Amino acid sequence: MEFELKKSLLDQLEKHGYGKLLDVQEQVIPHMLAKENIVVEAPTGSGKTLAYAIPILNSINDDKNIKYIILVPTKELGSQITKEFKKFTDKVLFLPDQVGRERQMASLKKIRPEILIGMPNRIFELIALGKIKLNHLEYLIIDEGDKVLKRENQQYVEEILKSSLKSTPLAFFSATFRPIDQETISQYRKDIVHVKSKIMVGEIKHYYLMTDDKRKTENMFKVLKGLDAKKSIVFINRSVGVEGLVARFNQQTREVFKLHTDMDMQQRKTVLERFRNSNYSILVTTDVFSRGLDIPDTDCVIHYDLPKTGNIYIHRSGRTGRGFRKGTVVSLVAEGEKQLFYDVRSMSKLHIGQIGLRKDGSIFYFAKISNKN
Repeated sequence: MEFELKKSLLDQLEKHGYGKLLDVQEQVIPHMLAKENIVVEAPTGSGKTLAYAIPILNSINDDKNIKYIILVPTKELGSQITKEFKKFTDKVLFLPDQVGRERQMASLKKIRPEILIGMPNRIFELIALGKIKLNHLEYLIIDEGDKVLKRENQQYVEEILKSSLKSTPLAFFSATFRPIDQETISQYRKDIVHVKSKIMVGEIKHYYLMTDDKRKTENMFKVLKGLDAKKSIVFINRSVGVEGLVARFNQQTREVFKLHTDMDMQQRKTVLERFRNSNYSILVTTDVFSRGLDIPDTDCVIHYDLPKTGNIYIHRSGRTGRGFRKGTVVSLVAEGEKQLFYDVRSMSKLHIGQIGLRKDGSIFYFAKISNKN
């Protein structure tokens, strides 16, 4: 499908280093310019944010009405998307939940944004209060659709849909969709275009290491040293375990950062900014933050605790290999976790090679792989 973008936008894209459109963008942009309902499934790091940002930026005309709403499941993702839009326009506002509602209402009045990014519950709350009007809405975009459509958010999504015109087009984006998500989406709109891209812009190699549970921490640092990893994200399953794991790191030459749900938004923002600006570091976090962490030079992801599903594995792993870079993912598998690992590997549909550690701590490879995620 052919389409034409404004020259001024093309110049801006080139200025910010986005001269060539990626596969998912070339597929999505014409459908969004035509105001069609779409469901887009593409790997993490494949360029999904710009796939919907470009047609939005091409269409805004500073008429001071809310024309685009982007729903997100986490503050981190919302903040990252807002940062991307602000490279091109100041007519954008982020509305996270659990922070100053009165201040947000004042910002709505002052900025008169065309683009709103927010958590479903806060967006609905402000609609119910009459502070957000949907009569000029041209698109409702749901980013990380599989997460937004989970039970705790779905009721708000449906209330937002009821408040908008039935003709308002919808766009759902994610790296993965569950069958139940597809069923739910089909209830919202009947005429839906499905877009699927498997092309990654970076290269990720996946490995696993069999390890004694008591030596996981020690072996993790051997792996990081053997891979010469500079900036790594370590995922565990529960927020309450973040502090305890970090406490076991002892003396490290690397900077160690921690990110969990007990931290407020400003603390999280500070941690992410420090991690972003670091050169030799580790961030320990949980699945809550497996989406929206767009730190391009992250070269390694460690599954310290195995994820429960293949979808979670994919989203965690997508924190590396971003922006045309290479990345490595390593799962630490204790003896009692073998079956869970095999299940997750099967669900993820990825080839995950095995590595081992020699007595001197160096890595050896059972099979050499080159895998693009």
